Amino acid sequence: MKKHIYAAAATVAAITGGAAQAQSNVTVYGSLDAGVAYVSNLNGQSTVRVDQGTMQPDRFGFRGVEDLGGGLKAVFQLEGGFATDTGASINASKIFNRTSMVGLSGNFGSVTLGNMPDIVFDYAGKLSNGFQLTNFYLFHPGNLDTLANTYQFTNAVRYTSPSMNGLTVSAMVGMGEQPGDSSKGRNTSAGASYVNGPLRLALAYSKQNDRAAGYAGTFLGTLGLGNAGTVFNSLTTWAAGGGYKVGDWRLNALYTQNTVDLPASSFKQKNADLGAAWNYNPLNTLNLGFTNSKLGGAKYNQFSIGNAYALSKRSEFYVQAAYQKASGTARFALQNNTGAADGKNQLVTTVGVHHSF
Repeated sequence: MKKHIYAAAATVAAITGGAAQAQSNVTVYGSLDAGVAYVSNLNGQSTVRVDQGTMQPDRFGFRGVEDLGGGLKAVFQLEGGFATDTGASINASKIFNRTSMVGLSGNFGSVTLGNMPDIVFDYAGKLSNGFQLTNFYLFHPGNLDTLANTYQFTNAVRYTSPSMNGLTVSAMVGMGEQPGDSSKGRNTSAGASYVNGPLRLALAYSKQNDRAAGYAGTFLGTLGLGNAGTVFNSLTTWAAGGGYKVGDWRLNALYTQNTVDLPASSFKQKNADLGAAWNYNPLNTLNLGFTNSKLGGAKYNQFSIGNAYALSKRSEFYVQAAYQKASGTARFALQNNTGAADGKNQLVTTVGVHHSF
């Protein structure tokens, strides 16, 4: 259960002759997750290790809102990632690497400013196998589509509309802040989300200029397309997906396409997810998934199975397995967050505990 810290109400200017009270509250929240993982092939050798953030990313944060009256509210969020297995920050140079934003919300929707994930992650990411089946290994090779939230827009401004019969639209821009060249380093994203009872649909777009490959470098290196220091002229992502709940089942499907422009070449990556989660009794959920990824002649098929057992409303015990087979021009399997195999097959199994607060 999240801890709520309620600030004392502050007296504000009188409105129409009456004294208005501005009520504030701040929520402290977080997630810790660690498990013992077996990787069948990592650079030609099997290994056993403790992995963090497999079921959910390790993070802590603060979320707050102040009622300013007349339907207007001030909002903020600070969220940072860390590794439970070592205690280290995910990004040593940023305390709140995942989110740091402040803004206003009201009948018009909301406007927020700061460091934020793009709309592909926010809308389409919730329909991916990695999110729906609670397994970080299931995000796509290289995470070029940012569904694992490993890349945020800095110096960003975002507008989100109010819900219109279940439809919400958003647009954002991350300022490049380069004097004399407004497009250099600029990031843009837009999307729409529709939620109506058991149905959820999403369509989202994102374009990043002059982004370093970073996290995707290992994956690109296996294909001879770059390394961590490679800088993309642009990375454009389109994503569309849907989810539906029926009885004890939760179904999801997602398609993403990434176009990467390099100084001397370009390439496309296409990913398709199909997933199902079966809550077969009040305490257990069985997760099943399949992902197909293609980049040129390189192909990757991934199969996953897992079971989450609810120890309480905040704690879970889980067992998961993800297997990837590479084919075509792909010489090495490489599942998200594992490192490259020395060959075309890779299996990762994990037994762990997740706790949220």
